[in-house]
Amino acid sequence: MDTQRQISAAWNFIRALHRRGIEHVFCNAGTDHVPIIEALAEMRTSGEPVPEFHVVAHENLAIAMAQGYYGVSGKPAAVLVHVTVGTANAICGLMNAWRSYMPVILMAGHTPATQEGFIGSRNVPIHWGQDSFDQGGLVREFTKWDYELRAGQNVDALVDRAIAIAMSEPRGPVYLALPRELLATADPNEPCAVSPAAAPPMPDPAAIERLASALARAARPAVVTSTLGSDVRGRRALETIAERYAIPVVQSWPSSVNIASGHPMNLRTQGAKWLADADMIVTVDSAVPWVPVQFKPRPDARVFSLASDPNYTMYPYREFAATEIICGASFAALPLLAEALAEERFDAEAVAARREVVAAAQARAAEQRAARIATARRKSPVDAAWAAECLNAVRPPGSVIVNELCLPFDHLELQDGDVFFGETTAGGLGAGLGMSLGAKLADPSRTVIAAVGDGSYMFGNPTPALLVSRALDIPTVTLIANNNLWYAVRQSTLASYPEGAAAAAEAMPLTSFGPSPSYAGMAEAAGAWAAKVSDPAELEAQMRAAFEATAAGRPAVLEIVTEPGTR
Repeated sequence: MDTQRQISAAWNFIRALHRRGIEHVFCNAGTDHVPIIEALAEMRTSGEPVPEFHVVAHENLAIAMAQGYYGVSGKPAAVLVHVTVGTANAICGLMNAWRSYMPVILMAGHTPATQEGFIGSRNVPIHWGQDSFDQGGLVREFTKWDYELRAGQNVDALVDRAIAIAMSEPRGPVYLALPRELLATADPNEPCAVSPAAAPPMPDPAAIERLASALARAARPAVVTSTLGSDVRGRRALETIAERYAIPVVQSWPSSVNIASGHPMNLRTQGAKWLADADMIVTVDSAVPWVPVQFKPRPDARVFSLASDPNYTMYPYREFAATEIICGASFAALPLLAEALAEERFDAEAVAARREVVAAAQARAAEQRAARIATARRKSPVDAAWAAECLNAVRPPGSVIVNELCLPFDHLELQDGDVFFGETTAGGLGAGLGMSLGAKLADPSRTVIAAVGDGSYMFGNPTPALLVSRALDIPTVTLIANNNLWYAVRQSTLASYPEGAAAAAEAMPLTSFGPSPSYAGMAEAAGAWAAKVSDPAELEAQMRAAFEATAAGRPAVLEIVTEPGTR
C-alpha cells in the first residue's frame, strides 16, 4: 500500500468504521465479501487499527447481538451480511431494532453487476440467482435510511452518513449495500470529516409549562411509559417527579427499567384501575400506552403524549387521542418538566392523600404477588412466578436480564444499576440469546441472563449462540421456560374466544410443539453447563449452579419445565 490512491474501497470502508468508533462488526460472510476479507488481512498485517470482526453463524443472531451491545454500551455496532439472502435472514431482528429505536448499522454485500472485466465480476452461479431489482427494498420499511454504494462515490462519506442518521433521535437502524466490484476497486477519495449525530429534539418550553400546570391541577394523574428507561437520565428524572408529587407510574409492555421496582409510585403493569379513574394521563415513550379493547381513559381525562416522535410515524395505523402532543427526547424533556413543576403550586394535602392511596394500591398488589408465590413455590411443574422469585434471590445486583416470553415482569425486582430488555412490539422472537451475548460483550463484568420461552429459544439459533459464546469467551446464563407450546398464541385465542371451541378442545390447534426435545442435552452437547429441573424445591439450587458455572467461564443453560400455559 504505497499511496492512498492504491487503497481499495474495501480498505477505506473498514477504516471509515474504525474512524467513527465502531468497535465490533458481527459478520456472516459470503462471496460478496472477498474484497473486505482481503483488505482486512492486509490491514492487520500492516498494523492498521480495525474494528473487531466476529464470525456469527446466523444473521438474526448477529443483529440481536448488535442490539444488546448498544443497549448496554450506548455505542452502535455494525452487522455485515451476505447480499439478499443474508439480508432476508436479518429482517426479523431488524424489525425488532426498528420498533426499539436501536441504531444498528446493517450492511450487506451486493451481488456483482458485471459478468466479466473486474476483479469482483461474477464467478459462481449464485451471482446470477442472488441478484435483485431493489435489494434495499427488502428493508426499506424497517430502516431510517438505506443506500447502495455507486461508482465514484466516497465510501467514507456514506459510512459517515449512515452512522450519523442512525444515532440521531429518534434513533434506529440503517442499511448500506456494497457491490463487490466497487469494494475491490482502488478508491482515490480522501476521508471526509466525521459528522456528529443531530442534537436531540428539545420540547417547546411553553408546552412543558402547560404540562406542568396541568399536573399541578390534576387530582388523580398518572404516567404511562414503556421504554423511557433505555436512557438512565430519563428514568432518574421520572423517579424524582413521581416521588415528589405522588404521581403513580404504570408500565405498558415494558422493555427497560423505567422505574425501580421498589419505588413508592411504581404500579408496575397492574395500574389499569388507577388509569380508569385518572383525570390526567401523561404517556412518555410508549407506542401502545393501553389496549383500547381492554381500557380507555375517561372521556374528560386530559392526555399529554411526550416522545422524540410522539406521533409514532413508523406505525401505519395508531389512534390514541391526546389533549397535547409534545415532541422531545424524554431524557431532555423530563428534567425540564421537573424544573417547571418546581415553579407550580401543589395542594400539599391532596398530594399526601394521593400518596396514601397509591401506597394502599401497592400494598394490595404486593399481597397478590406474595399469594401467588406462596402457591407457586410448591407447584410442579414450575410456575413462572416462582422462577422469577428464585432469580431475584440468586442474581447479583447490576445484572442484565433479557426477558423473552419467560418470566412475569411484575415478579422481577429491578433496581438502580440493573438493565432489562423485554419483548418489542414487533414480536420478532429469537432476539433473547443474541441480545444477551451482545450485552455481555459490551460489559464482561456484568452477569447476563437470557430468560426465554422454549419457542423463543428455538428461534434464537441456540447452537450458533453457544458457539459465539465460547469463541468470544462471553458466557451467559440462559433460562428456558419449557411449557411445550406457543403460550402467547393460546392466550390470545382464549381472550378472543373464551367460550369457543378452541378453549374447550382437549388440545388447542396450532399451539403445541409435540414431543419436547431435551434442550439441556442439546446445550451440553454444544459445550455448555446444562441441567433440567421440574421440581420447584430444586430450582434455586440449580440456578445457583448455573451462575457458578458462568462465573467460572462456561455458558450455562437451565431448562425449567413449566406448567403449560403459565408465565
